[in-house]
Amino acid sequence: MRKYYAVKRGRMPGVYEDWEIAKQQVEGYPNAEYRSFASKEDALAYLKGETWRCPKTPERTIFACVDGSYRNGVCGSAIVLCDDEDLHEFYFWTDEPDLATMRNVAGEVLAVLFTIDYALQKGAKHLIIRHDFENLHRWASGEYSAKAFLTTIYVRAVKFAQKKGVRIDFEKIEAHSKDPCNERADELAKLAVSKNSNIDWNWEDLNDVLRSAENR
Repeated sequence: MRKYYAVKRGRMPGVYEDWEIAKQQVEGYPNAEYRSFASKEDALAYLKGETWRCPKTPERTIFACVDGSYRNGVCGSAIVLCDDEDLHEFYFWTDEPDLATMRNVAGEVLAVLFTIDYALQKGAKHLIIRHDFENLHRWASGEYSAKAFLTTIYVRAVKFAQKKGVRIDFEKIEAHSKDPCNERADELAKLAVSKNSNIDWNWEDLNDVLRSAENR
């Protein structure tokens, strides 16, 4: 898939279709700013300072785009999230061997688990999850059986949130649709697999909450 490289701060700002040429503009340049995009229009919007904005939603509604990535034994998770306060971006990684076997699927499942945990802590009543991995809503609905350890936790988390009064809707994004929110989540997930994170979150803490609730 073609990519466009927007250099906002570099030797020669602009939009480039060749990464090697774009790289020459930013490599070694102090405080360089650049991003890759799936469309030239988005790249130009970035240079103009235009960014994706949150959709209008009712109060206590959270809208989130999630994505996962994988490289060299590292699973990356990313969430672009809108709540009553503002737009937020979260990304984190794990190299747990048991999860790494699921590759990018583990990254996306963990992204949803984080989003559910966030919604519960914020007291949300409606959670809209936009995703590109089809099995997410099929596992949640019971259409597909969740057999892996992580996916069973995922299903339990969905049901737990629903019992707490959180309505969860899944919106499937078609591949290569160039949805700007999904594109941004994809970029952050790829950033995470280089062992970058902007939040300290442990999925096992949520699992402890689920076990405690089930044992009552």
